[in-house]
Amino acid sequence: MEPAQLEHLRDLATASGLVSDPQIGDGIVYGRSRLPATGDEFTLNLDPEDEDGFTDPATLMASAARFLAMDAAAWRAIIDAIAREVEEAVGDVEVIEKTDLRDDLDIRSVVIFAEVTLLSFAADRQFPDSWIRAQLAEDYEVEDIAVDKRDEVETVAFDTLDELLDHISADNSR
Repeated sequence: MEPAQLEHLRDLATASGLVSDPQIGDGIVYGRSRLPATGDEFTLNLDPEDEDGFTDPATLMASAARFLAMDAAAWRAIIDAIAREVEEAVGDVEVIEKTDLRDDLDIRSVVIFAEVTLLSFAADRQFPDSWIRAQLAEDYEVEDIAVDKRDEVETVAFDTLDELLDHISADNSR
């Protein structure tokens, strides 16, 4: 998509109020958003690219607005369908964590395309090393689910700035 079209999409996202501080990156517009029916916050990604070229920015914003207007019952039906499918895939395997997956699913990002919506969830108690991803059809029926391994990124915490500087200096001396 041309930069001017992405800027137009970003401007529409800003004007809509559906996305906080929308940014442009990697051919998409993204920012923080909230599902009003539940209060859940997540990163909303507006991806204008489709198999036929590019989606009209106004059409993409209408899809985002429709998703964000979803009521709590519709969202709960999506969560139930995802949990049911994951539970069926796991089968009778004994699990240590007894928290219901429905209560563990934490929406982290939503990608809006013209006809498809992709959801990414963390489920830190039952799947601490994985993302649960779901593809929704235009009518928000769950079409596909995947459990993907999270990227191996080491997080290091420091109590003081001096400890951070010591760590950086030690790494540079190798």
